[in-house]
Amino acid sequence: MQKSLITTISDRYKQQDFDSINSKDDLRPADIRRLCLELGIAIIASYFLQKLCVIVSFYILRSILSAGLSADSTAFTFLKYLLSSISSYLPKICIFAVLYHKYKPLKRLDTQYENKSYYPLVVIPAMFAFAMWGSNITKVINYALQAFFGAGAISSVMEGMAPQSIADGVVILIFSSIVAPVFEEYIYRHLLLRPLKIIGDTPAIILSALIFGLVHGNFDQFAYAFLSGIILGLMAVRYDSIIPSIILHIINNFFVSIVTYQSRLTGGGELWDSIVNVAATFGNFIIDISYYAAPFVAVFLAFCGMAKLTPIGGKQKYKKMLAVFSPVLIISFVVLLLQF
Repeated sequence: MQKSLITTISDRYKQQDFDSINSKDDLRPADIRRLCLELGIAIIASYFLQKLCVIVSFYILRSILSAGLSADSTAFTFLKYLLSSISSYLPKICIFAVLYHKYKPLKRLDTQYENKSYYPLVVIPAMFAFAMWGSNITKVINYALQAFFGAGAISSVMEGMAPQSIADGVVILIFSSIVAPVFEEYIYRHLLLRPLKIIGDTPAIILSALIFGLVHGNFDQFAYAFLSGIILGLMAVRYDSIIPSIILHIINNFFVSIVTYQSRLTGGGELWDSIVNVAATFGNFIIDISYYAAPFVAVFLAFCGMAKLTPIGGKQKYKKMLAVFSPVLIISFVVLLLQF
């Protein structure tokens, strides 16, 4: 009986030889179940490796402070964000790269979509609109937690990392508007989304966006990152490249950072202040337009054809969809939620 149970479990996660797969329709539930098992293991492994890197970074920063560098200096702020970026991104790159390279041979099965020239004009306001919806969802959750459970207000991450000087602001702007978008798109829309596309483009986008939201590790950014991740994933899938999603991510983070920290970034001279104020005005304009145009953007996005993706097909269609809910993957989500 024990051997029979082991054999049964093994069969549930036994994948086909990738060379024998000529279409996504040829995939079996076991193939998808194995992928989601390995994804769950990868998430848990990257989580604990990241924690180890954070501990190492902490001791490095403490040693630097002991050497005489002031905690209020711009150099320390730069080192803090550099080590934070390394701790956050390097473990995920190392772990998810293993998953990526295993499933890379199945890239030949990807759907190549035809895209209209006006699609970028749709996704830019859609990006900001989805982000605004995410912020509003967070506010609703915030009010509900306070009203029904007596919980404290959800702390604002952006306010918590507000710069203390113009120099600090520039450092934060560089890391939040350039470093973060480049590495996050490489990790979540390339290394992670690429293998997930075998379960269907739409489930892959939603699942990668969900993980993207969870790894932020806080309630304040979860809904914002999750909904933004859907738009960024849609861009990466439609264009089969992360370059458009990187550009869109940079635009979003740049204007959000400028608008949020406008008062902290001014005072560096007439020319500098003019650039910051113009950028903030333009950013507020985009955000306001996207906010009020959100319902129309959503409807247009749904019917313009861009959101139309190839569904899961072949035999055992519904079993394939259910195979995504691997117990190990769900456990990995619980591990990420514990950070909240």
